Amino acid sequence: MPKPIVSIHTITTSYGASDIRVFEPSSDDDILGTVVTVHPWSFLGGGEHNTIGLARNISTSGWRVITFKLKSTPLYLGGAIGGILFRHYHEVNHIAEVVEWAFEQYHTQNDTSDQHMILLGSSAGAPFAGSAMAKIQQHQQAKIAAFIAVGYTFGNLASLGFGRHFSSVVGNSASNFCGSSSSSAEEDEEIPPKYFIMGENDEFTSVEQLESMVARMKSVNPNCKVEVDVVPSVGHFQLESPRYDPVVAEKVVQWLEDTIL
Repeated sequence: MPKPIVSIHTITTSYGASDIRVFEPSSDDDILGTVVTVHPWSFLGGGEHNTIGLARNISTSGWRVITFKLKSTPLYLGGAIGGILFRHYHEVNHIAEVVEWAFEQYHTQNDTSDQHMILLGSSAGAPFAGSAMAKIQQHQQAKIAAFIAVGYTFGNLASLGFGRHFSSVVGNSASNFCGSSSSSAEEDEEIPPKYFIMGENDEFTSVEQLESMVARMKSVNPNCKVEVDVVPSVGHFQLESPRYDPVVAEKVVQWLEDTIL
């Protein structure tokens, strides 16, 4: 596998300095777009290392991929306990700011606005990414071309911590992402497609639960394209392990090629 070109950029966000790693293909071909990854929640043992392997694999297929260490809600504002009590404002806003930086850096400054901006969340990072996506679609210059979730934490127990984010991807008038729009201008916008990859033996949810949520998404807006890909005999933590990075990356690249290119 060819090695990507990796650069590190330190940016200033509302939550302090953030080191952004950018993985770019080593070939001279045009870059297809930018994939911003969101790693599993740090309070549950996740970190940027969970998305490095994905970034390396996806970037070899013509995509620019961004990884970063997600800022978590401080302990004095609830921290891990706040996963149940709060809305993870730090996490959601931090993701939105990184996406906005990427858009300004690669899509406006270099006059490549025709490229695609993709948001990919893994495990508990997926609900945060979904809420950030809704925020970006409503309030920021950047626009998301597609949303990808690897091991999205649907499920009854997981909903205690992350259920408040579900509406951002399921779609309702509050999110305005894949549901009712609040203005005629929003009604004319194309609804970005969504792609869910999960392990058949996921410990946080089930295939049936995911299919039920997808059915709700389609009922809210039949024009919203949603696809599901189940990896047989694989659990939640297996799917986010380095062993399965090539598998997930291949599925992501193929879906992007089929869906938005």
